[in-house]
Amino acid sequence: MSTHFPATKKIGILVFNNFEPLDVWGFIEAFAIARFIGTGYADAAPYPFEIALISNEVKTFSFGEKPKPVRSYNGAAVAPDYFRDQALEQKFDLLMIPGGIGVGDLLECKDPAALTALLDWVHAMDKQVPLITSVCTGAAILARSGVLDGKPAATNHQAFAWVTSFGPKVLWDNVSRWVDAGKYVTSAGVSAGTDMAFHLVSRLAGRAVAESAAIAAEYDWHRNPEQPIAYPQQAVVPTSAAE
Repeated sequence: MSTHFPATKKIGILVFNNFEPLDVWGFIEAFAIARFIGTGYADAAPYPFEIALISNEVKTFSFGEKPKPVRSYNGAAVAPDYFRDQALEQKFDLLMIPGGIGVGDLLECKDPAALTALLDWVHAMDKQVPLITSVCTGAAILARSGVLDGKPAATNHQAFAWVTSFGPKVLWDNVSRWVDAGKYVTSAGVSAGTDMAFHLVSRLAGRAVAESAAIAAEYDWHRNPEQPIAYPQQAVVPTSAAE
């Protein structure tokens, strides 16, 4: 007797120069390692999720058939699957925007037309994708677009003041690891995005699939977003901004 699984859901992740590596790969892992009940890691497809990377590059302005590799901040590059405009032709069940130094480059660029085009794309995706998410400072892009106005949201705690300046109408949470506001789900900094990702696996494929995935990944999933992780206070590490 053949087994009929639920439809595979398509996860889209925007990537841009200088994105934070763990924002993307930690998030991806929760979905990539997930398997339907009754199947194992080494079994062939179908799987609960399909993951695709979306370049911030637009095809009409590119000479190649595929997007150029996109380098993460101080890390490896990725090979996106789609140009940004091509993503509008796909049927995604979830869109995630990561954070990183590159967010500032996008929002504070000297090319207003480029920023307007990105924000217009966010609005277009918002109209056709049922679940919009962000990790870390990626929430600044959603906030700047206005889609988070009047809704609870989280972002990187260390960059809280900077990110919230882009969304004065957002109901910001400066404690939670992530905030699930229905269509919009946002996380705090870096590793919180992986915790949020397993939560989203649970939402989209069921708690049992999410729990099995966390065990397969040997990941210490912090399931309660209201319980912040507090580490012992340490001496401040000097940065370029410190005197």
